[in-house]
Amino acid sequence: MSEQVLEREEIDKKLEELKIWSYHDGKLVTRVEFEGFKEPVFFANTVFAVAEAEFHHPTVKVEYGAVEIDLWSHDVEGVTERDLDMAEKIEKKLSEMDWS
Repeated sequence: MSEQVLEREEIDKKLEELKIWSYHDGKLVTRVEFEGFKEPVFFANTVFAVAEAEFHHPTVKVEYGAVEIDLWSHDVEGVTERDLDMAEKIEKKLSEMDWS
């Protein structure tokens, strides 16, 4: 049973609660910037761990100083409640990270 693609209004309402995410081309997207390379790699690995635990796998691009994430449900080609939950979990992990 696949999930239902959410209406844009539903997505926008939830995005009001999230700080780092936006909606673009049918996906939840974010770009998190860092000072060097170690931090983006560490953050990306955290995202991968969350994704594996949730069995929901975003597109993640790691570069020097940044991580870009595209999140959507491939099976229904759109954003679902599961994507919004995943975005919230990723954002929470980012806020909990100790960079010292």
